[in-house]
Amino acid sequence: MKLKFILPLLTIFLLSSCNFINNTIEYNDSSKEFMNTILKQNVDKSLPYFALESEAAKNVDINQMKNGLEEFRTTILNQFGADLEYEFIAANKQFSTVAKNSNPKNTTVVTLQFENETNFGVVEMLYDDNSKKLLNINVLDIKEPIPNTSLLYIIGFISLIIPIFNIYVINKIRKSNLSRKWLKYIAVVIFNFPTLIYNVVSGFGFKIFQFTFLGLGLQNTGYLNSVVTIGIPIAGIYWFWKLKDIKK
Repeated sequence: MKLKFILPLLTIFLLSSCNFINNTIEYNDSSKEFMNTILKQNVDKSLPYFALESEAAKNVDINQMKNGLEEFRTTILNQFGADLEYEFIAANKQFSTVAKNSNPKNTTVVTLQFENETNFGVVEMLYDDNSKKLLNINVLDIKEPIPNTSLLYIIGFISLIIPIFNIYVINKIRKSNLSRKWLKYIAVVIFNFPTLIYNVVSGFGFKIFQFTFLGLGLQNTGYLNSVVTIGIPIAGIYWFWKLKDIKK
C-alpha cells in the first residue's frame, strides 16, 4: 500500500523536475535574446517575446506597454549601454501561504545579470510556463562596479580548514567509547557559529547564528550572490577538547 502511494508521487515529482529543467534552459536563451533585441533593435521587435495571448495579458493596453518597454530600454541604455554580457543567475518558483509572496500560478521568475566593462545590473523576468513567453520585466535598482572575486576564493580556500577539522573530530568521536555518538555528529555538523560572511559586493558581515554545513558555505551565482560563509566550529572545538580530556 505504501509503495502504491509513493510511486505516483515520485513520478509526478520527477516529471515536474524535468519540465522545470527544460523550461529553465529555454528561459536562459530567451531572456538573453530578448535583452539583445530590445536594446540593439527596438521595442516593436521585442513584443513577440511577450505572452500577449495569455489570460493574464487580455486587458493589457499595448500602447501603454510599449511606453513601459521604452522606459525600460532607455534606463538600460543610459546606465549601461547596449553592448552587454549576460549571465543567467536563477529560475525559481516561489510558494507561500501569503499570496503576495507567491509567484502567480504556472509562472517562473528568471533572474539575469548583465554587465558592461565597468558595472553590472540585475533584471527579473516573469515567464508564463504555458507559452514560455514573458509576462513582466523588472530592472532591480542595482548599478554596482564589477567586483574582484579573487578574495572570495582565497577566503574560501583558507576556510577549508574548518570542515576538515570538523570531519577530523567526527572521526575521533566515531573511534571513541562515547554513547549516543549520532547526537555528537549532529552537533558538530550544525553548531558552527558565530558566523562570518564575506560577499564580493557588500564586503564582510557578521551574524550570531546562520547554519553552515560543517562550518563552511560557498556560493557563486552572480556577483550579488557570491558569498562565503564561515562558522566558528564551537561543537567541534568542544568535543576535540572533551576527547583529549577523557583520554587523559
